[in-house]
Amino acid sequence: MQLWLYAVAVTDLDDDTRLTFDASARWREQRRGDEQQTIRFNLEQTIAKGTRIGGGVALFDAGGQTEIRPHQEITFTTGRLALRTRLEERFFDGAERMELRLRQRARYTLPLTERLDARFDAEYFNLLQTQSRRPGLARDQWRGRVELGWRASKALRLSLAYLGIYTPTPAGRDIYNHVPQVWVEYRF
Repeated sequence: MQLWLYAVAVTDLDDDTRLTFDASARWREQRRGDEQQTIRFNLEQTIAKGTRIGGGVALFDAGGQTEIRPHQEITFTTGRLALRTRLEERFFDGAERMELRLRQRARYTLPLTERLDARFDAEYFNLLQTQSRRPGLARDQWRGRVELGWRASKALRLSLAYLGIYTPTPAGRDIYNHVPQVWVEYRF
């Protein structure tokens, strides 16, 4: 079992440019990678109606091991549906090489009341290049997420979510993770 707590700050730099900063504390069992702290910056630019491009960098620390993760992304939005493609370059302490990961996410947002909404995410991860040259490493992961969010004010949104993670492994048992999440988002 795990628990992830997120704090997110979002600001619009102009009509077409958004800056997002998020930090998280992820309490995990040691066999799942130990506790992890993260910070991430993301800058997005609207380039056409319903289309944003962006990029940023994240820093992850788990059990004394550091990962630096630059990324680039494009998001297409139509109505309540948002489709995001993100490419991540992952640099780990002591790794043989950079890991390259492609993430494909679909998100559907359903307004329930004026202040309450639900979000449904499905995301596929694929390692295009692993950090190790060893054969037989897990390369894929599927994530499903359900979130219930409440807009406490124009600027503050609070939410609870459940994230299910499925990692098929080439040899042995597949891995399933169940992750409750708490989100606090503030818009400046």
